[in-house]
Amino acid sequence: MATMCEHHKKLTNGKGKCSVPQWVAGMPGFCGKDAFGFRPECKELRPYVGLTIRQDGKYSGYVPGLACPGHGGPQCHEGGMRWQE
Repeated sequence: MATMCEHHKKLTNGKGKCSVPQWVAGMPGFCGKDAFGFRPECKELRPYVGLTIRQDGKYSGYVPGLACPGHGGPQCHEGGMRWQE
């Protein structure tokens, strides 16, 4: 079973890892891409049973900690922060 580490929950020098659960080669894991913060709160719409859509159009799945930009988290330059690889 995969468990979240500190780098899924906290930023170190403005950067962490995406905490969105995923299956990797048949085993549970996480997205693990670079994350720069938590996904912002947003109103969710439920037009059909079992379907949830965020009003801002970002990823609407489960995000237990930090989120990469692809899963609704902030871009690296948001919040006055610029991260350079």
